Amino acid sequence: MTDFSSTVSAINALAYEGIAILSSLKKLLDEELDALKSRNIDVIQKLNDQKKEVLIQFDQNNQARAEHLVTAGFSVSKEGLESLLAQTSDQTLVTQFRNHWSTLETTLKTTMDANLRNEQVLMRNSQNVNKLLTILRGQKPTNSLYTAKGAKGNYTGQSHLGKA
Repeated sequence: MTDFSSTVSAINALAYEGIAILSSLKKLLDEELDALKSRNIDVIQKLNDQKKEVLIQFDQNNQARAEHLVTAGFSVSKEGLESLLAQTSDQTLVTQFRNHWSTLETTLKTTMDANLRNEQVLMRNSQNVNKLLTILRGQKPTNSLYTAKGAKGNYTGQSHLGKA
């Protein structure tokens, strides 16, 4: 049986790096929330550029982890990772890896939740601006749903169906 300690060690280092990358993304998302609340467009644009760079780093980190798994002959999946760990003799390294991996998963979930939170704030702000524009234009509010292509559709004509 081949020992895969060096592969686990490399993936472990990448997992630790991934935690740092996701933590910096979470920090940017928190800053973005403040900028969204204050509607500071310049800061939002700057943060968006920074988020793109951090996401590129995280993608590269994921690809590097996947390459290590594939090179060692395992599938890029949870099962492949578990198979790799099962064939590693250094149990201290396996324990350390599991701790880092758990932290990586938790940090990813927290970061995804922060992103969803910001998306909801952005959508609410957009809805409020659209309502204000409708009022300023002197228009009646419209019933809008999304079309099959994802664009807003105006469905006010459907309310007249009962008049026919």
